[in-house]
This record gives sequence, structure tokens and C-alpha cells, in this order.
Amino acid sequence: MKSLKIASILLLVSTLFLKFSSMIRDLVIANYFGTSYIVDAYNAAMIIPNAFILFMLTGMKDAFIPSYLRYEKEGKGKSHLTNIVKSTFFICLVISILGSIAAFFYFPASYPNFSKAAIDIGIYTAILYFLSLSLVGVNAVYEGVFDANSQYSFSVFSQTVVVLFTILSTILLQDVMGGYAIALGYLLGTLASFLIKVVYFKPKNLLLWKQKIDREEVKIFYKVFIPVGVTIMVGQINLTVNFFFAGSFGEGVISYLNYAFRLVSIPQAIFGVTVATIIYPLIVKALNDKNEERFKTGIEKGLTFMLMLLVPTLVIMSFYMKDIVQIAYERGAFDATSTLKTTDASYYYFGSVFFYSLQAILAKGFYSLGKGHVIMRIGLLSILLNIIFNLTFTKFLGYQGLALSMSVVGFFYTAIVFVMLNRLINGFHFRYLLKETTKILVASIPVMVAMYILKDIQALNDLHVLGRFTVVCLVGGLVYLISTFIFKVDGIMMVLRKRKR
Repeated sequence: MKSLKIASILLLVSTLFLKFSSMIRDLVIANYFGTSYIVDAYNAAMIIPNAFILFMLTGMKDAFIPSYLRYEKEGKGKSHLTNIVKSTFFICLVISILGSIAAFFYFPASYPNFSKAAIDIGIYTAILYFLSLSLVGVNAVYEGVFDANSQYSFSVFSQTVVVLFTILSTILLQDVMGGYAIALGYLLGTLASFLIKVVYFKPKNLLLWKQKIDREEVKIFYKVFIPVGVTIMVGQINLTVNFFFAGSFGEGVISYLNYAFRLVSIPQAIFGVTVATIIYPLIVKALNDKNEERFKTGIEKGLTFMLMLLVPTLVIMSFYMKDIVQIAYERGAFDATSTLKTTDASYYYFGSVFFYSLQAILAKGFYSLGKGHVIMRIGLLSILLNIIFNLTFTKFLGYQGLALSMSVVGFFYTAIVFVMLNRLINGFHFRYLLKETTKILVASIPVMVAMYILKDIQALNDLHVLGRFTVVCLVGGLVYLISTFIFKVDGIMMVLRKRKR
């Protein structure tokens, strides 16, 4: 238990560092290119190859961890790792080549309103991302090994390396290469991340080099993996659909939506990924031990911990969203007008962050049960819903309707997933979930009141935006900590009980 606690703390710290570096990457891009056609083309171009990257990066880990643990228990972990690494590399290589060729055709057809310069950037950005895919899958398999052994921080570190290379490439090469420097940095970072794993394991221990691929074993694995990967792709597919719609609203709109989405999604990326990553091996082991009650309780604890972290964060963000956008982006080519438009779009993404954070926990339950195909069907339905809501909401709200669509789709997606999982596990403990949710919501009310009061304090408003937001976060965090203790929120009480022991 002590080692798990240390691993959890390291994961949280490393995840924060990853998101901080990701924010710096977005900040650097905003500084040099603002909301110009270069950023529009970059965001539009990377969305399709990034769907395949997420398919491999996140989907692979979600499918590989329970598979690897099962084979490791039988003493065949290294053999299974070898089969999946070799087969994944060849599959990714084929997709890389085909995707690179296809970029010359699908990108100009998808964005006919783009200028020739934007089209050129888009095509070669897509190619660089597709070339990265050849190693992304292999990286994901080894990161799955780290997570399976509770070495979460090393897995996150290897992803951080990719972001850092993207940042350095943009800063050092943007004068020479312009927008192409961003995608080149990602390719170099992916290669560096792989080389770090080679050094860590040492070439001779990386895999069983002479072992031939067991096609039957690979076939069984991919039957589980493909539904999981497709489910992971759904969010990216929905973003792709949104960008197709956004392209008709003129230059800068794709950038406003993308900057807003990335910024608002930070709590989801930090809390959602951290909590889901920690509980996944635990609920898999509970199933392997045939302990259904521990499996069910693990998911419930994950949901309540997620709510405990997410709700007050969104409350503070709702009052100070403009300050957050200004701190993150407003410098260089990103001006005050871009801040206002990005802030406006940000509010409509709140529902998306809330619901998909909960869905990240619920999805782990499906993957643990080997029911990835069920959640995949729900995900495919969400794509149809997204198109319908995009057509509806943009008529009344303009491009902001695309962000609202993501939130509404997130609600339906999460609700359906919850109902389906509830049936599969013969019912959650609804009394516990309702009780803890109520306590968390009530405990967040004082935070809301504090934010409302702080908004009208002139001395605070006169501070620099960074100082003001720091004070707001400290006050909000302290108020919430006291409030959760008063209302005996389970997450806080568990931490206090462990410290007392």
C-alpha cells in the first residue's frame, strides 16, 4: 500500500509536469503564430493522424495492461510483450505510409476554403505526424508495461519528452521553418522517447528478438484492442467533425476552439488520467482475484474522487476563465481579441470536461471486463449525435455551438455508459454514490460564494492577472478543504484516516 501511495504521488506530480509542459507548448505556438492560418492549418492537419496516435497511445495501454498482467501471472509476460511489440510496429508502419500518401488528397478536399499556403502546411504537418505513428505504437506498449508495474511516472515522463521536443523545435526552428517546426518537433520527440526506453531496458532485454510472432496470440489481443482503440478515437473523430464545421466560419475559428478545448481540458487530463490510471490495475487485479465487490468499489471510489477534484476546479474556472486564457496565451501574436473569443468558446466546453472525466473511469470498467466492444458502439453513436447537434447549435450560436455540442454529447455518452456498466456489474451502490455526490456539491457551495465575493474586491482586481489568480486559487482551495472536512467527504476522510494510522 505504501508503494502504491508513493507511485500515486509520483504519477500526480509527473502528470502535472506533463500538462504544464503541454500548456507551455500551446503558449509557445500562440506566441509565435497567434490565431493565424498557420495554427488553423496545423490544428486541422494533425487531427486525423492524432486520432490514430491516440488509438495506439491510449487504446494500446488500456488493452495491453490486463493482457500483460494475465500472461505475466503465467510466466509468459516477455513472450507476450514481444508478440505485441513486433506486430504493432509493422501495423503502425503500414498506416504511416498509407496516411502520408493520403494526406495529399484528403486534406485539400476537407478544407477547400483554406489558402494554398495553409493547404501546404496542412499536408506536410499531417505527413510528419503519420511518420511519428510508426514508433508511437511501440512506445505505448512499453508504457503499458510501466503502468502495469505501477511505474506510472516513468510512463508519463516518456510522453513529456515528446512535448518538450515539440516546444524546443518550435522555438529554435520557427524562424527557418515556420509552422512546419511544430510537427517536426513531435516526430523527433517520439524518436527520443523510444530511444530512452531502449536505454532503460537495454537492447538485448527490450524483447525476445529471435522469437517469431505468434499470430494466434496477436489475433486474440487485437480483437480486444481494436474496440478499445476505436473508442479512444471517438473523441478525436468528434473533434475532426467539429473542425470541418469550424473551417466554414473563417480564419481563426479553429484556433479559438482548439485553444479553448486544450485549456479547459487540463483538469480532465490531470485528474481524469491520474485517477483512471491508478484505479485501472487495481480493478483488473480485483477481477483476476474474482473479487467482484472490490472491483465495484474501486470504480465507485474513482468516480467520487474524480468529482471531489473536478467540481471545485470548474467552479473557480467559471468565475476566472478570462484570467486563465490571458495568463496562458495573451502575448506575442495572441492579442486581446483572441483572448475574448477563446474565453467565449471555453465556457461551452465545461460540460465536455465534466462528463468525459467521469467516462474515463467508467471506461476502465468495460476494458477490465473485456467488454470494449460495448463502449465502442456507444462511442460510434456519439459521432452521429455530434453531427446532429453541430447542425442544430451552430444555427443559433455560431461556432460556439460546436463546443456546446461536445458537452451535450458528453452527457449522453456518459449517461449511457453508466447505465450499461451498472447492468454488467449487477448494480452500483447508489446510496453511497448519491450520498458522496451530494456532500461534494454542498461542500463546493462555499467555494462559489468565496469566488463571488472575491470578484468585487477592488484591491484584488488591481493586482496583476497572475497574482490575482494565484490568490483566488489559494483561497478557493483552502475554503474547499475546510468545507470537505466539515461535510466529511469520503475522499478527504480516507486521506486523514491513513495519515492518522
